[in-house]
Amino acid sequence: MHLIPDILKDGIPYQSALAIQADWYDDNDMPLAAMALRPQSHITANWKRYLVSVHKDRYIIWGDCSFQQYPYITPDGLCIAAIARGLHYYVGLTFQEEVIAWGDNDFGQCDVPSGLRAVTIAARYHHSLALTREGRVVAWGCSHYRKCEVPDGLRAVAISAGWDHSLALTPEGQVVAWGNNDFRQCDVPDGFRAVTILAGYNHSLAITPEGRVVAWGSDNLGQCNVPDGLRAVAVAVGENYSMALTPEGEVVVWGARGRYRTPVLAEGM
Repeated sequence: MHLIPDILKDGIPYQSALAIQADWYDDNDMPLAAMALRPQSHITANWKRYLVSVHKDRYIIWGDCSFQQYPYITPDGLCIAAIARGLHYYVGLTFQEEVIAWGDNDFGQCDVPSGLRAVTIAARYHHSLALTREGRVVAWGCSHYRKCEVPDGLRAVAISAGWDHSLALTPEGQVVAWGNNDFRQCDVPDGFRAVTILAGYNHSLAITPEGRVVAWGSDNLGQCNVPDGLRAVAVAVGENYSMALTPEGEVVVWGARGRYRTPVLAEGM
């Protein structure tokens, strides 16, 4: 099984050196705009606006670390290829495909299933997901709204964890959603194929092979009202807003704070 969706199709420029991250816990201030990343890097953020990045074998924290209800102490000797953050906890993926977790464990979100090996990880709030090399989706942690009950027979090439729902992308480009559907965040629109998926607080985003952004779920502040004509190579979500990175490297934001565009920050890693 090919585990990496081919985003080179249909003329989408490959933007391996760029990624965007939204601080989706807090809409009172401006969202994190964008960060330029080297290939094989990974970035995540938490609600007090400090960033954690992994670049090759380096684990870096910077930004506002003044308040930490749960100290994010890096396990001794940690060397990881990717990192995902939930609410007061982290999930890491080693270069040997081992999944580890540390931090708050009130809902078992750090109780990684024994022997799990994965190629992709995801975490939000109190539940986590992992994708194995064979395409199997594994979930653990809080399963309110059945967000950890992976559909039978599901095989995926990508995963994303929302506040109370989960997403997976099949090899055929179909988006599968399960968990809380109070805001229709699991009612995936018909008639599109995706190469990228992202679950947020109560809404979700996807990118089609043509670069079109599709949004569904809560739209109380316009976070699903995608700007006309937008083409994107990456997306990010805040609690009540959405972000997209265009092929030209411009970041477009819509939702809670209206609509605006901002330049990508210069590469600094």
